[in-house]
Amino acid sequence: MPNILISVLFVYWSSTLHAADKMTVAYATLGPALSPGWVTSEKRIWRKHGLDVDLVYLGGGSRSVPALMSGSIQLFMGSDTAGYVAAIQGAKVVKLGVTMNTLGYFLMTAPEIRSIADLKGKVLGVGLGRDLPYIHLTKILRDNGIDPKTEVKILPLGGGPGGYISALKAGRVQASLIIPPNHLVAEKAGLKVLTKIDVPTLAGGLNTSQPMLEKNRDMFIRFLKGYLEGVYFMIRNKEESLKAFAKYLQNPDPVVNAYLYDDITSRIDRNLRPSSEAIRYMLDLIALDLPQAQRVSEKDYWDLSLLDEIRRSGFMDQLQKGF
Repeated sequence: MPNILISVLFVYWSSTLHAADKMTVAYATLGPALSPGWVTSEKRIWRKHGLDVDLVYLGGGSRSVPALMSGSIQLFMGSDTAGYVAAIQGAKVVKLGVTMNTLGYFLMTAPEIRSIADLKGKVLGVGLGRDLPYIHLTKILRDNGIDPKTEVKILPLGGGPGGYISALKAGRVQASLIIPPNHLVAEKAGLKVLTKIDVPTLAGGLNTSQPMLEKNRDMFIRFLKGYLEGVYFMIRNKEESLKAFAKYLQNPDPVVNAYLYDDITSRIDRNLRPSSEAIRYMLDLIALDLPQAQRVSEKDYWDLSLLDEIRRSGFMDQLQKGF
């Protein structure tokens, strides 16, 4: 009898594992707002919700929307600017939630740069595409009387934060905006923090397409449940989270990883809800290059009904109590 029971359970577990819905989810940068996804994946939390999630690093927000529209991925994390720009221009992008409503950046420069005025005539490194760091960098320049179109050269760089730091060290660029904790790596390499900015803006948004959402609503609800559970696991389990950070950042430095952990846990929205202030700030920045963003409301392109459904189910109460 026990052997029969074991066999039945084995068949059940095997069929359940086999039946897990597969999702390919992209993230564009190695920054704080993406880190809950790393922890959720490493702890196999999505598996508990019947999902086999493959996290892929695209290395630039400009690649996220084309990958989503082609069906290569089912969701992308981050790339919030690219998602908004695509939606404003007609792509059927829908935003399901957001990890953070504030973000910090460090403007890293070569040691000889003493002020933002010294950047005039210099080469500045940005990511591939007009992502959020690009928009922030051009705003800093404008705020200091430098025309980003005529008085500096903007050089797109690949390789993420590591690529920016390498370009700074090699002298290919004289400044770049870097997300923490990568500024600590840059400082160790002899580079200089010229200034830090801390802004109310969206970071780590969860984006899919409207047709995909309509076809797979239950799958996305389970994805959000797993992600929310991962957020709470990360907040409550620092040491386990630091192991995931070390793997994804490919940096075993405990100081760097601890800085990232402290930064994300101080900013994260535990309900994945966007704030009107963060949305408006981002849209106003986008409007500097895309004026029609001024006409977009704080509710446009968002579908928070999945998070509403999760809250009504009592799942959030369970999370807050620690199951």
